[in-house]
Amino acid sequence: MKKFLLALSVMIMSTVPCAAQGDITLPTVNTSDKLSVMDALNQRHSSRKFVDKKLTSAQLSKILWAANGTNRPDGKRTVPVALGVYSVEVYAVTKEGIYLYDVENHKLKLIAEGDFRSITTTGQSFVSKAALNLVYVETPAVWTNARHATSREAQISFANITVGAMIQSVALAAETEGLGNCVRGSINHDEFKKVAKLADDKNILLAQTVGYIK
Repeated sequence: MKKFLLALSVMIMSTVPCAAQGDITLPTVNTSDKLSVMDALNQRHSSRKFVDKKLTSAQLSKILWAANGTNRPDGKRTVPVALGVYSVEVYAVTKEGIYLYDVENHKLKLIAEGDFRSITTTGQSFVSKAALNLVYVETPAVWTNARHATSREAQISFANITVGAMIQSVALAAETEGLGNCVRGSINHDEFKKVAKLADDKNILLAQTVGYIK
């Protein structure tokens, strides 16, 4: 009887979805790849058929670092910005939860526990199957740190240029891991803002799906 109950408990536990385990410290990025930049560009394409398979810690680390990571001792990053202002934050949405990428510490900070992949779209079914959805969010308040004042229109334009660099960096990093990606403008803005606890003035710019493809 004891053996039966033990086996039953193991079966039940195996069917329970994995819960988020708090913040995630990402491993050091391996910047050595067999695939060249030109090969990655040649293979880059949008994918919309994903399988629900979790990324490894190393893959997650590489993708986040490519998006917005620090690549120099002075704290500058993998993507260009205007006026020295890093106004775009990267949110990582996985099966376990919503996380904010902490650039300085190269870790993911848990914002909300649970599977919220579906709210990073307005109906694209493949989004809920992919291991990772990145949401790029602009924070207007940080423009007070700019080297000189600029218009709000210019700030938005600069942020969009940065996001353009981010999505291409992620796409190329994904190719080096044999992963697919898809850049998306279709996002449930209101629901994501609510669940991710975004301040009212923050602007959701784009989303990008990354994962194993069929």
